[in-house]
Amino acid sequence: MKTARFNARAIAAALVCALPLFGQIPDGDRHYAARASGEIDAAIAAYQRAVAQNPADLQAHARLLRAYRYKGAYVATSNDEKKKIYAVAKTAGDAAIAAAAKRLGTKTNASEKVVAGAARAVPGAADIYLWDAINWGEWALAYGKLAAARQGAADRIRREAMIAHLANPAMEDGAPSRVLGRLHDQTPHIPFITGWASEKEAVRYLSESLKFDPTNKLTLLFLAEAMVSNDSGTKPKAIAMLNGLISAPNHPAYSVEDAAAVNDAKALLRKWQ
Repeated sequence: MKTARFNARAIAAALVCALPLFGQIPDGDRHYAARASGEIDAAIAAYQRAVAQNPADLQAHARLLRAYRYKGAYVATSNDEKKKIYAVAKTAGDAAIAAAAKRLGTKTNASEKVVAGAARAVPGAADIYLWDAINWGEWALAYGKLAAARQGAADRIRREAMIAHLANPAMEDGAPSRVLGRLHDQTPHIPFITGWASEKEAVRYLSESLKFDPTNKLTLLFLAEAMVSNDSGTKPKAIAMLNGLISAPNHPAYSVEDAAAVNDAKALLRKWQ
């Protein structure tokens, strides 16, 4: 009887100790859902605890990277702030990629196709590659596209976004192809370093992304800009696209992101006019 009572108590104690671990991601998700109300730091803290308690949890890593991106893109008020946030995000991204590689059993030099094939079977794996690519892209914009290209940022973004694209092209409303399209559009063409950058490919990838969500304001913004960069004759069509996204209602779940896209669209129209 004593042994039975002891085992019951031990099991109960173990379950109590496990509760915080299983509760961190839902807690972070709750705060992330309220990110427009200023709860992004609480979301980051919850995801950090989840990663610390279980470094093998790829979904926790992915959500942490996503939260860093939001804070850097939509909360930071200066470029210096963005640099600090994305420097932390880069470190978190390295840990996340290492955790993903260990979980997937893939080598560092494994092909994108091989990594993507393994990632399909593991929740959170493809998301890590997507959000790390996005954070590296934001870091590149903060530090300067030319400097970032020379440090190999463009190649890392390209590889990781392609892994996400091959694993799940529909993720986050076509985000992998949106990242690839934006990368081709924004990467300076440097012989022997980023000679692969192509405005034509930018339009192709962004058009592909738009098929997953024809109302996505960020995709419409990026596509309009890439179209004109590739062919100035498409400017009337691009202007119509921008006016359309400005007049369309913002998505309730992405109010901050959509509002930023509207502001950027207005700025682009002023530049063109």
